[in-house]
Amino acid sequence: MRSVQPGPGASLAARWPRLTLAVVVGLGLLATVVLQNLPPPDHRSVGRTPVVQAVLSDPETPAVGPSGAPVTVVVFTDVQCPICRASEPALQRLIRSNPRVRVLFKDWPVLGPASRLAARYALAAQRQGRYHELHRALMQSPPPETPDAVEQIARRAGVDWPRLVADLERDGARIDAQLDRQGFQAWTLGLVGTPDYLVGTDLYQGGLDDRALARAVKRAGG
Repeated sequence: MRSVQPGPGASLAARWPRLTLAVVVGLGLLATVVLQNLPPPDHRSVGRTPVVQAVLSDPETPAVGPSGAPVTVVVFTDVQCPICRASEPALQRLIRSNPRVRVLFKDWPVLGPASRLAARYALAAQRQGRYHELHRALMQSPPPETPDAVEQIARRAGVDWPRLVADLERDGARIDAQLDRQGFQAWTLGLVGTPDYLVGTDLYQGGLDDRALARAVKRAGG
C-alpha cells in the first residue's frame, strides 16, 4: 500500500495550537515590557460630579464583585490595547483577592473595527451572565478580527454560542448604544485612550500593576 504524505496544509494544522500559544506568549511578554517601561500613570481627583455619577450608575455596565463593596473600580478598556492586556492580570488578581472591591468594565473600542467586534460580543455574553468569562478569554487570546475567531474563544470560555449570536442579533442596536454611551462617558471624563481607571473619585490614565492598583484602592478606602 502506498503511503500518503501529509501536505503543507496538514502540517500547518498540526502546528496551529503551538503557533497560537507562541503568539499569545509573545504578545503577553511584549505588553509586559511596555507596561514596565511606562512612566507612572497620570492621576487626578475628579470628585463625585454628575459625570462620575453617570459613569457609576449606568445599569447596563458589566460588574464583578459585591454590590455593596466600599470601593468601586471602573476600567475603560480595549481588547486590542497592549497596555490593557498587560494590566489585565493585575486587575483579575485584585478581583480574586479583595472582597472590598467591585469592578465595572467599560468597553471602549478605540482601536478600530476589530475592537468593536469583540466588545459587541462581550456585551452580548452579558445576557447569559458570561461577560467576565468572555472578557478574560479575549484578553488572553490574540485579538480576534472575525466572528469565527470570536466563536472559538467564546466556546473555550464556556459561552453558549448559539444563544450569544441570537442575543446579539436581537439586542445589537442596544449594545451599540451602550458602547456609544460608554465612549461619551470617557470623553466627558477627559480620557484620550485606554486603559483608564476610576478608583473611587480618583482617575488614573495609563496601566496599573499590582502595586499601583493596591495603592489606588487603599487611597479610595479599600
